[in-house]
Amino acid sequence: MFRVRNVLLQLLSLTIFANLSCVSLDAPTTPTSRPSRVDLRPCRFPNHKSELLCGKYPVFEDRAAKAGRTIPLNIVVVPSTTAAPKADPVFFLTGGPGQGAARVARAREDQLMHDLRRERDLVFVDLRGTGDSNTLQCNVARDHLLQSYFPEMFQSETIRACRQALEAKAELKHYTTAIAVDDFDEIRAALGYEKINLYGVSYGTQVALQYLRRYSQYVRVAALAGVATPQAKIPLHFAKGAQQAMDNLLDDCAADEGCRTAFPTLKDEFAAVLAVFDKKPVTFEFPHPATKIVQPVSLSRAVFVERLRLLLYDHSTARLIPLLIHQAATGDWTAFAKIALVPRPLDSGIALGMYLSVTCSESVPLIADDEVVRETQGTFPGDYRTRRHQQACSVWPRGEVSPEYYRPVKSEVPVLMLSGELDPATPPEYGKSASQFLSTSRQILLRNTPHNYQSDCATRLTVEFITKGSAKDLDTTCADYIRRPRFLTELPERYNR
Repeated sequence: MFRVRNVLLQLLSLTIFANLSCVSLDAPTTPTSRPSRVDLRPCRFPNHKSELLCGKYPVFEDRAAKAGRTIPLNIVVVPSTTAAPKADPVFFLTGGPGQGAARVARAREDQLMHDLRRERDLVFVDLRGTGDSNTLQCNVARDHLLQSYFPEMFQSETIRACRQALEAKAELKHYTTAIAVDDFDEIRAALGYEKINLYGVSYGTQVALQYLRRYSQYVRVAALAGVATPQAKIPLHFAKGAQQAMDNLLDDCAADEGCRTAFPTLKDEFAAVLAVFDKKPVTFEFPHPATKIVQPVSLSRAVFVERLRLLLYDHSTARLIPLLIHQAATGDWTAFAKIALVPRPLDSGIALGMYLSVTCSESVPLIADDEVVRETQGTFPGDYRTRRHQQACSVWPRGEVSPEYYRPVKSEVPVLMLSGELDPATPPEYGKSASQFLSTSRQILLRNTPHNYQSDCATRLTVEFITKGSAKDLDTTCADYIRRPRFLTELPERYNR
């Protein structure tokens, strides 16, 4: 659902992190003088100049039984740069579901973290099933055939094997949002914080909202970017969201002199490419990324459009779509193959088993067949993603979800909601729906912003909101002046290595 140049980018789509190492020292340390039941020890990582604090906190996998297997939840605290930090830290909630937050903290400090650290500690917790908290990750092996890099989504044999492997270390029905929220509050209490601030992105906003429902008395403010609600029935609306984002992209290309000159008939070319797929899969040859041996590939429409849909999440890849479409229309699949073969953070950062445990329990069961037809008809992605997701969930254990989970969250806690005008996954409508029941909330529409909330404006608004504790007097002028990066007419060098 919900891929590191700044922390917003990391939270949405965790990039591949290199050579992380944690060094525990002798004396335990805490970032403030509050009482804590978590043994936090200094740790160092290559991309951080300063010491961080690392620790584990055990929770029962079966919280209701309070017995049996325990999960050591992984915690990283980035201490404030001031000698006297505020007593209420900022807790970061990542996307997915299935992304681990601690990896974001360990990667490097960006402007958002830098600015927030001036007054507060930053806390990153790997929720159960993610990161280093008994991660429900299934490693999908690539073989010597290039075709294995272009698989159909959620293949039955892969999902069954994933379930079988994970059931050796986890009771999958216990990995849901509501249970993770209870873990989260237990960690807050164990760390000794009476009040906290929440910062969530994508699925992390859903966790934040559920936390507000149950533990609002401990929340000072909540900043949410790319608001997701349980009523959204992920992934039902992905197709419409992608179609709208693609329409905007094609229109923006036509309105841009450079893009229009390079690709004067882009809309027609896109239609032509899809028409080719409607007849049969496309075949092309390309060097295997490991062996460099040229091999044939058969590419289905479904795999092509799903890869294309994901490129819309981030400006860095969306700006390549006109070039990709143009080359494909001429029968040249080089650009598509090079982009597709770059290791995707979505694959490496999201624990597949956790993703399925959450979505197969909370959203997919709500999707009716007639809704699938209605919500996907006439879109370029079609019903592929939703149908494959339903198929995967048919063989995945379902956790219990209370009816309360789907009711609108009501709270008087100040909430800032940032919604991207071009967001194909969590469109502005989600934030608008949630804001109706949050009495002191404010939704801000960020122009030309996709699912990756990377901009100086988003950072400034978030920091100012958390600092002030209110969204009432925020100067939001910058939100109207965010520009789409220029479209590229040739591949950047990094794709040619």
